Amino acid sequence: MKIGAIICEYNPLHNGHVYHIQETKKQGVTHVIAILSDNFVQRGDVALLNKFDRAKLALHAGADLVLELPVIYSCASAECYATGAVNLIKQLNIINLLSFGSSTSNSNLLMQLAENIDFILANYQQEIKKIIKSGHSYPWAIWKLCQIYYGEEQANLLQDANNLLAIEYIKAMKKLNLDLELFTIPRQDVLHDSSETSAKFASASFIRKAILETKQNYFGFIPTETAELIIKKIQENHVAEIKNLESVILYKMRMISESELLNLPDMTPALAKRFLHAKNANSLPEFLENIKTKCFTMARIRRIIMCAILGIQKQDLFLEQPYARILALNQKGSELLAILKKTSNIPLGTSLKKLSNLNQEAKKFAQIEINASQVYGLAQKNIISAEQEFRAKIIKN
Repeated sequence: MKIGAIICEYNPLHNGHVYHIQETKKQGVTHVIAILSDNFVQRGDVALLNKFDRAKLALHAGADLVLELPVIYSCASAECYATGAVNLIKQLNIINLLSFGSSTSNSNLLMQLAENIDFILANYQQEIKKIIKSGHSYPWAIWKLCQIYYGEEQANLLQDANNLLAIEYIKAMKKLNLDLELFTIPRQDVLHDSSETSAKFASASFIRKAILETKQNYFGFIPTETAELIIKKIQENHVAEIKNLESVILYKMRMISESELLNLPDMTPALAKRFLHAKNANSLPEFLENIKTKCFTMARIRRIIMCAILGIQKQDLFLEQPYARILALNQKGSELLAILKKTSNIPLGTSLKKLSNLNQEAKKFAQIEINASQVYGLAQKNIISAEQEFRAKIIKN
């Protein structure tokens, strides 16, 4: 038995994701565990489809067991996202291989880049601050220093968002003293966030845009199961969009205090002042535009907004994940579950209510998940409550 893990959002699940799972299995992997993001994702947005639907699609694509990555981590910086997911993998104490996408098939190159970035962070903080003060973002500062000290080839790897996450996975493994076999698969034909397509592949951002704007045909880039589910959700008005949260966001931003802002993840005093200055904006695009500068990426700004409306504070990022929540499994997943009951350092379960009663940290995690479900229900044209968190039955395939 060889167990592989894939950290994923599947927003939505497309042909590239299916290819990734298939190639992972070719590495001798007998069972695949998917660590799936909550309903709020790393770019500071809502997922088009809820986590239970995405978990079901993951089974169709070849995953055997789907576990939830709590929203505290799923809607966070790349470092926090990766650390939360890798720590969950460590706690399971069963996984042999971590599989992820990148723009290169050379995992050793990514490991070297991760070491180089660690060295930059440890030794060039003053240079980083100087670059940021000159009007550039934190990611750009790291890229620039990497270019100066390690050359164009290494720096260019930082241009791809998948590489950035891959590097954070490697850094998290080192920090958590976790030794896994690494398998990285190059993106097929199209880059992350690319507007270009090939015969079978398109980026998730292209597909999301096509779904929401209904101006381009996207069916050739997604499995039949994904297409059928999306059509159903569109007909039911249960596709989520951030624009449906506009009033909720504007209300929260108008009411929030400076001290509350400073308690949010990724917030700085300078950024908090920009939030307060923009609080009277009359639309979400206007609010975002009034805050954005070269120093602060749009994804970071959106993540902070989401943390504000979900009730996630800086100190929450340091909580240890108290449980692993099962979203879906098949027969091979049931085999894994039987083993995990003996190996896992944290309890596994399907019922959020039962998991919340484990301890105080579990209660905190569960409450934030309920908050997330309440808000996610408002992100759909046909509004729903958070009852799905309690009523959803485990998906078996």
